[in-house]
Amino acid sequence: MRAFAVVAFLMSAASAQFAEAQIRNFPYEAKVVVDEVFVRSGAGDSYYPTQKLPRETVVKVHRHDPGGWYMIDPPEGSFSWIPERYVKRLNDTEGEVAEESVIAFVGSEFGDEASVFQRRLKTGEKITILGQRQIITGNGPQSMLQVAPPARERRWIPGSALVPIDPDQRAKMNADPYAVPPNAERPDGVQVYPSIAGIVPSTEGVTDVPVVAPSEALAAAQQKYSERQQLADIDRRFGEMLRQDSSTWNLDAIEKEYQMLQQSVTQRALSGTIDMRYPAIERYRRRLVQLTELRELTSQTERRDASLVGRNPNASTSPIASAFSAANGPESVMIPGQTPQLADAFEQYVQSNPQDRSEIVALREDSDAALDSTLDLGTPPQANGSDGQAVITPNSPQNPYVGAGIVQRASGAQGSGYILASPSGKVLAELKPKGNVSLDAWVGQQVGVQGTRFSEEEKNDVIEVSALARVQLR
Repeated sequence: MRAFAVVAFLMSAASAQFAEAQIRNFPYEAKVVVDEVFVRSGAGDSYYPTQKLPRETVVKVHRHDPGGWYMIDPPEGSFSWIPERYVKRLNDTEGEVAEESVIAFVGSEFGDEASVFQRRLKTGEKITILGQRQIITGNGPQSMLQVAPPARERRWIPGSALVPIDPDQRAKMNADPYAVPPNAERPDGVQVYPSIAGIVPSTEGVTDVPVVAPSEALAAAQQKYSERQQLADIDRRFGEMLRQDSSTWNLDAIEKEYQMLQQSVTQRALSGTIDMRYPAIERYRRRLVQLTELRELTSQTERRDASLVGRNPNASTSPIASAFSAANGPESVMIPGQTPQLADAFEQYVQSNPQDRSEIVALREDSDAALDSTLDLGTPPQANGSDGQAVITPNSPQNPYVGAGIVQRASGAQGSGYILASPSGKVLAELKPKGNVSLDAWVGQQVGVQGTRFSEEEKNDVIEVSALARVQLR
């Protein structure tokens, strides 16, 4: 028992001596004793570096954290980021926070890092404005204000790169067997081996060596933004293609670009957005077939009419030839202004850019209706022609029609079976008279149709006809 008491006394005395040796007074000043060292946004290598400090730089240490990381005041040159929309500018260099709990992100001199934050600022809190720029965040580019670090914001530095300035504090650290890092006792001017966390290895004589790579958060944000930009670029070129003559369209090539991008994207939501492009491409394929058929019909009609005129100069041209005048050339089958209209329809389609797959069905229905309305020969704002008939001219806000074409009896139907057809014979809609409307007298006529148009599953569109008017299709 007596021996045990002696051992306990010695251990107690040693513990008291070690406790006395530990640094307990914070904050204290320390200086950098390596050539260069990274300061980081958090206590660990996983946090992005904010700047490099050279030898002899003095910092103020507030705390020793696990792993040998020391919490310090932001050194000179430090800055933070605040979204510009949350700041009320007082002048060029001063501002105040305009909303409650605005996040201040720790800035870095090595890139657009803005994923670590320590402070939420209060409404009315004053800030010092250092600059402004667009930086990439997880939600895309944002206008951010570069500001002086707000009060109580900190940085971290490896303790192995520092020694206390005060000789007494340095002696306490050297005598502390539990100090982290344990190699604090060293003369000034000795460089710590570069593999120690946060110490910048020398690159003397080496060129093009990236010292700092983007953090995982910034790299992910940049990848996400890049993928969105690639999709926007394909969408832009698709829209530009639709503004050109339809004979130049290369839908297969544009579809291939979407497919290649979809195979490489890392975002499931963006992959779902790309899925939405394929139904649109398929619809333009069908419209391209329609335009090709109309072109061929026009070409055949013009050749036939030219032959008739050659035999009989007094011969009249056919109704179809009148509708698609040879003077307008082969693109007369394209309603004037229709190509930009198609491109505009696609741009409206992609601008909605759904991120939630639950929106897909609704968007398909909306976009299908919009695309359908652009290519039917019955998108018919009107103006009066020389013979008193209405002339189909798109984009007029006074358009009273829900469709336009040639009234025909439905094949094999009796009584009230009628359809609205294009000059090439393609069925545009089924016609159902409403009230006292009689369709029999309009068979073979080019008409604009008023009424209600709707779609039935797996059937042609149906128009309940309330009125008709003779028009010229062009």
